[in-house]
Amino acid sequence: MNVAAQQVADRYQVRLAVREVCASKTFKRRTAALNDLTPEVLEAFGTAFYLPTHQNRVAFGGLVRKLKKLVDLFKKVPKVWDRIKDFLGIKGITDIPKKIKEWAKKGKQAIIKAFRELAHTFPFSLYFVPQNKMPGLTDMLNRISGNAPWMAKALAGAKSFVKPLDDLVEKSKVLRGLRRPIVAAIFIWIWFNVAELSWDVEGLIQGFTGGMSFGELLSTLPESGIGLLAAMAGLGYGALPITLIGRLIFLAAKKFIGWSKGNILIFWQKMGVDQPDEVIPVFG
Repeated sequence: MNVAAQQVADRYQVRLAVREVCASKTFKRRTAALNDLTPEVLEAFGTAFYLPTHQNRVAFGGLVRKLKKLVDLFKKVPKVWDRIKDFLGIKGITDIPKKIKEWAKKGKQAIIKAFRELAHTFPFSLYFVPQNKMPGLTDMLNRISGNAPWMAKALAGAKSFVKPLDDLVEKSKVLRGLRRPIVAAIFIWIWFNVAELSWDVEGLIQGFTGGMSFGELLSTLPESGIGLLAAMAGLGYGALPITLIGRLIFLAAKKFIGWSKGNILIFWQKMGVDQPDEVIPVFG
């Protein structure tokens, strides 16, 4: 099947999924506050946020479940739908599908810009270095813990990299420009496309309304979520464990390690270890 024919087939699958959702009692029992949540609006969400990453591989059942969850969220918390319409600057009901598609496009452009910057910003850049070219990082962390025993406990608790990443965002012109509507659009891209997510209702409210910081958003993702965003930005992805990256970001934030010309610098003196600072080549 040629590309054009496949695109028509994929859009038809989205339309069928929407038709199934709209035939359900849940959809038919919408409140007055959701009267403008039409089949055309649901189709716009599916077409704009789901279809671009599922060309030629639309998971019909998965898409139906996502759309049903979307309707359920808007029914439980109508203010989420109201906030989205505020983001979109809706003037009339017929504007909504087009505005959603434009919003999704802006979100994707933001993902591309943000991740291309992160791919060149240490230590987050280590996400995008192929694993087979990064031997010894775990050994390096074990050696740091062994030479500075107090560090072992600190690294064990360094699973979250929200604060260091948010500090990075504040210093970045591109990332700092990701205002609430754009962060919300990025969240929806992830929500539609990553299967193994476990956000609770409060997390969904924060995400759909742009209430998460960029660092909080990334810190909640499984590796597949980071991989999705990296792929959308056209980047390679080494799939390093999040806990490993969290520890490296912790060390970098504390200025115990640094980065120069493809090498990790270990600042032993700053850790109170009586040995010369060290250079570790990342590319071997």
